[in-house]
Amino acid sequence: MHIVFVHRGVFPERIGGTYSYIFELGRHLAARGHTVRVIASTREQEAPAPYLHEGMWIHKYAFLRFNPVASTVQHLVKVKRVFERIHAERPVDVLSIHDAQLGWLLARTRTGRSVCQLPTFHAPGFLEFRLKMKWQSGDEPSRARRMALRIVHEPMESSQKMLESGVLQCADGIHMLSRYSRSHIENHFDNVDINKVEIIPGGVDPTRFRPAEDRGAVRRDLGIDPEVIQILTVRNLSPRMGLENLVTALRLVRESGVADGRSLHLTICGDGVLRDSLVELVRSFDLDALVTFAGRVTDDDLVRHYQAADLFVLPTAAMEGFGISTVEALSVGLPVIGTPAGATPEILARIDQRLVTKDITAEAIADGIQDWLSWGSEERTKSRYRDEVLARYDWERVAERMEAWYSERAARFAAV
Repeated sequence: MHIVFVHRGVFPERIGGTYSYIFELGRHLAARGHTVRVIASTREQEAPAPYLHEGMWIHKYAFLRFNPVASTVQHLVKVKRVFERIHAERPVDVLSIHDAQLGWLLARTRTGRSVCQLPTFHAPGFLEFRLKMKWQSGDEPSRARRMALRIVHEPMESSQKMLESGVLQCADGIHMLSRYSRSHIENHFDNVDINKVEIIPGGVDPTRFRPAEDRGAVRRDLGIDPEVIQILTVRNLSPRMGLENLVTALRLVRESGVADGRSLHLTICGDGVLRDSLVELVRSFDLDALVTFAGRVTDDDLVRHYQAADLFVLPTAAMEGFGISTVEALSVGLPVIGTPAGATPEILARIDQRLVTKDITAEAIADGIQDWLSWGSEERTKSRYRDEVLARYDWERVAERMEAWYSERAARFAAV
């Protein structure tokens, strides 16, 4: 098959769950003999010629950031032009749009409609925008700027939803990574046929994310005390990730004394707009010695941080469409405590209901950590976490399912 993905950027130049997902799916499909192309933007003055990256062809277009309307128009027009060139050289079998703000125009053109459209709907961008604007308004000290944000909020949110609705309506099939994501179609897009939806989860490479042969050596290399209880989270430091609650939960666990004198340490891998406020929160709780902000780490160091940890915590406050870091941690054999925000229970409750907190609050996260300190030490083996990944989330299995679905839908489209 000739498959084209449309998204804002390419991993590892851009990091995040969607970038990682497209990278892994694309390279696995390419390894299976398919031609995979990714259309993505670049802020360089001139776009490079198409180039090969992990078996995928990357087609970039130059993009200059202006106001939101001008920026969106640029994306829509340039994505359409790049796709038309690709399609003219060799007909495309599957078009998979991962960002409606880039692919809406293409989806609705004659060229776009001549191709089987199978977008992946990761999360409703208009709801993410709503959460972002709520945080920005609350954090903005200037009254005039707060008023300006409120004025532009509603039309921008409406336009985002319109773009997403348009892509979903044009789709010949809609891929989602979880039942939770599917619920957004039911609740917010009543003009979209829910019968088009196919749920296939994301994946992880278990040959890369695997338990360390010498865990003690990994901890020494990272400077982690062998006696400390090492807690890890991997997050974009943005409002909906719930990191303030995790830091507060760490304070509550420390004050509870349930660790029985054992030291706790939290490492936060990732960067984002909340870094400064999180650092200040840690300082205000007098947790400086117990929290490390590792920033954006290399791919190799990311694996090592998983391998060195005793517990992974996913404190998401809202809209976890899948949770790639959850399955990465499980693949290393690491227990995960996660909030019931989004798709996390779909992954964790299958293994052990105790891994899911009762709600998203700091108190509930603290209770989850405290409970794990009690029952986690009784576990004789952690293989059940990795076994779940090998059975359901190994990228080879996931890519095989996606390949079969793409093939079936493309054949059905061609037969009409």
